[in-house]
Amino acid sequence: MSAERNHKWWILSVAASGVLLATIDASIVNIALPTISEFFSTSVQTTAWVTISYMLVVTAFLLVFGRLSDIYGQKLIFILGMAVFTGSSALCAFSGRIAYLIAFRAIQGLGAAMIMSNTPAIVTNVFPPEQRGTGLGVIGGVVSVGLMMGPPLGGIIIHYLGWPYIFLVNLPVGIAGIILSMKILPGRLFAGNTGQLKLVDPALWIIGITSFILVFGLAGRSGFSLGKAAPYSLVSLVLFGFFFARQFKSSAPLFDPVLLKNKIFVLSSAAGFFTYMSMIGVSFMMPFFLEWSLGLSPLNTGRLLMIIPATTMIASPLSGFLSDRYGQRPIAALGSIMVAVSMFYMLGFSAESSIVRIALNLVGMGVGIGMFGSPNNSALMGSVDNKNRGSAAGILATVRNLGMVSGLGLVSLYFNSGLNNPNPAKAILYAAAFHETMPMVIAFSLAAVLFSLFRRSV
Repeated sequence: MSAERNHKWWILSVAASGVLLATIDASIVNIALPTISEFFSTSVQTTAWVTISYMLVVTAFLLVFGRLSDIYGQKLIFILGMAVFTGSSALCAFSGRIAYLIAFRAIQGLGAAMIMSNTPAIVTNVFPPEQRGTGLGVIGGVVSVGLMMGPPLGGIIIHYLGWPYIFLVNLPVGIAGIILSMKILPGRLFAGNTGQLKLVDPALWIIGITSFILVFGLAGRSGFSLGKAAPYSLVSLVLFGFFFARQFKSSAPLFDPVLLKNKIFVLSSAAGFFTYMSMIGVSFMMPFFLEWSLGLSPLNTGRLLMIIPATTMIASPLSGFLSDRYGQRPIAALGSIMVAVSMFYMLGFSAESSIVRIALNLVGMGVGIGMFGSPNNSALMGSVDNKNRGSAAGILATVRNLGMVSGLGLVSLYFNSGLNNPNPAKAILYAAAFHETMPMVIAFSLAAVLFSLFRRSV
């Protein structure tokens, strides 16, 4: 293990390269959707599945691949993920039909799930406990860099080269990442669970998660009704019931029930879930508010919103370092409180608000997210035995995605309902909808504060 720890920074760099690929690709494609829709002469609804298919597959398979890495080794699953992601990127670039592009994006989601479900476990296993927060903080910073780079990088590539190149740029980075992973990642890392999974467990989980996501996907659409969502909700509940009943009886569970008895793990997961719900809520509403109420251009709106990932990128490694010194609980709790306070002050936003005031609020939110994320992840991963760290990493990423999906569905539903007012002034209408929805988002952030305060440090 000492030899592996001597190379921990090289290992961290390799793991970070995979995360950077996956996060850039998650954000870079959205800016290309109008261009792709025009290129294939398809509707906006159809083109949206280029993003939806990726999101569905990533979320549904994170836990599965996390568990498989506990059985077969994190190095194997990570390298396979890099290979699948890189190969499918080439297929996406040369898609001749929109249906092919949607299918290849789903395959790309498989590769991203393999990468993202393993990265926290790899970092946790090669960093000593006193540096775990620092390592995970660097990964958190890389995630922010990826999300921040995606839109501007995509705009430049599309303008000068065309949309296929947003996928082709993955090839050299992916190939280099595969080669370096084979040489640098140590052995099998850890594969302590020898039990074999039964196919029925992943099937129940994948279909249940997909049904759950579709419920919240429908919630944000016009014409949504409880009747339309009921079948998906029922299917999801029934499948999850069967799934967890099987896990408590299984000798080789996909989701080890012992994790549910781990208070630090459960409270950290809950805190993360509500934090991502609140974060996605603000991210969804702010562009509408800034463009329609304040009259900013899309370019200036994008520049202003880059404050969040830019400050998160700086705060994340620093908070990880501080949590190694002073414990995860105080740093994560302070971060979640900063997020809640920043969102509370957003209630005062109006069409007359200054850009400086808005920017300062976004700085507070970005720093708070960065301060919360690394210590919270460090506590979650550090509270789990080596044999279950792949599963824990998969759950960590799943909770993040589910928080964003469910938060986006609920916030978009409530926000859109506020736009039904016949008031013809868009500035007033969007500002009112923003103010009416923010209490829900603040409630999410306060829930995260409570779970952060109740959870002790590892």
